[in-house]
Amino acid sequence: MNINRENIEKNTIKQLEDSEMEVDLQKFRDEGYLILENVVPPEKLQDLRLTVELMVDREKARSVAECKDGVRRGGDWYQSAQPRIGLDSITAETADIIDFCLGETTLGVSAQLLQDPETALIHCGALCSGLIDYGYTDWHRDASSAEQAPLSGMQADLMANAPGYVQWNVALYDDDVFWILPQSHKQPSTEVQRRQLLLDPRSPLQGGVPAKLRAGNAIVYPNLMMHWGSKYTSRFRRTIHMGYRSFNAEIFPYLHQLDWYHQDEFMRYVSADARVCLMRSAELYNRERDQIERTYRAMVAGDKSTFLSDLAQLHPGELGRMVSVVLLCRIANKVVKLHQPEIAKLSVEERRPIIDGSPPAYYTEDLAARFTVAEAGVLAQRFAVLNNRLREDEDRVHQHYSALYAELKPDAQTPPNFESRPLRTFNSEMPNGFGVDEFIASWKE
Repeated sequence: MNINRENIEKNTIKQLEDSEMEVDLQKFRDEGYLILENVVPPEKLQDLRLTVELMVDREKARSVAECKDGVRRGGDWYQSAQPRIGLDSITAETADIIDFCLGETTLGVSAQLLQDPETALIHCGALCSGLIDYGYTDWHRDASSAEQAPLSGMQADLMANAPGYVQWNVALYDDDVFWILPQSHKQPSTEVQRRQLLLDPRSPLQGGVPAKLRAGNAIVYPNLMMHWGSKYTSRFRRTIHMGYRSFNAEIFPYLHQLDWYHQDEFMRYVSADARVCLMRSAELYNRERDQIERTYRAMVAGDKSTFLSDLAQLHPGELGRMVSVVLLCRIANKVVKLHQPEIAKLSVEERRPIIDGSPPAYYTEDLAARFTVAEAGVLAQRFAVLNNRLREDEDRVHQHYSALYAELKPDAQTPPNFESRPLRTFNSEMPNGFGVDEFIASWKE
């Protein structure tokens, strides 16, 4: 994304901490979610419904146009159990949805919850009903211990500092599809819950409750919380779904996407105020990668004091910094992979599925281009002991639950998939007795 820095001044950004909608931070911290009324004021509900319906019409037309003869009649939209619209469905006629997502009742509230006035919109879309009565989906958390950090570490970081990310469902019509498990944002799954997730992740979990939303109301929650799409049916549904991350809070977020970052077509349509806000977020997004580069360079140089200073820039909160080290390790592993000869010779498009995820491929490609093969090799050495510890812990947990699964379900034809949504946070514990000091001491010269 091209950024005209002369047009981006911090003092032009709306002071989000003065949001008119006050929220109960303690309840959010205790229960892990809030249900908020009139996020869409009654007098604006019909206009927003129309905006979303025009986006739906555009997506339906595209689905039919891109459908190959005889393959998935009607295309993905008509074959999906839960079709979705996203940023690529926005035109000049429907760009007002971005103004809604950057408003006081959405971005303003998110800034309060994340304790950061420079909170950024990550993504915006809508969850819609399909034509298929699909049935029940699975319970899950929108996180991966293998791709990000062990769950308990991310949860402790959230509780010690603040969430780095919050997710929203805003109902445009009455909606009771979405369920949550209160307090699970700060608690790994219990042994009883794990057994159920192994055997039947599509049935209600004990303690789970539906988020019964009236039209215009919303639920906001950290996506580390266990949640459930319950039963997908053809009953009419239009629910705006968006997420926000912090940049200048006490925590280094575990999500590093900005879905609109390369959407130049989309940026043509947004309002002037929205563009200023989004461009400021893009600037902070670029600064984040600059800070990660500096942190890696301190590691490559073996400069321990500078590394500690740079790490504190990424994660100002004194508690939870080891989680950021794990996140840096996951990103560095992808940087190292991009420098492997067999990967480096591939095109950017061919490399994308190998490294895409969290962070997205373009984020890692940008970081990898800043380092030589030799420097990437030093990074690999610096993270070697931590990678081994993480891998050993993961293997031990997965072996335990594979054996339990074989005992509980002796007729199963395949082992459990620990990369699946219900199981991907089973390895929940951070490496025991291995903090930032031990990490630095492990660097191999």
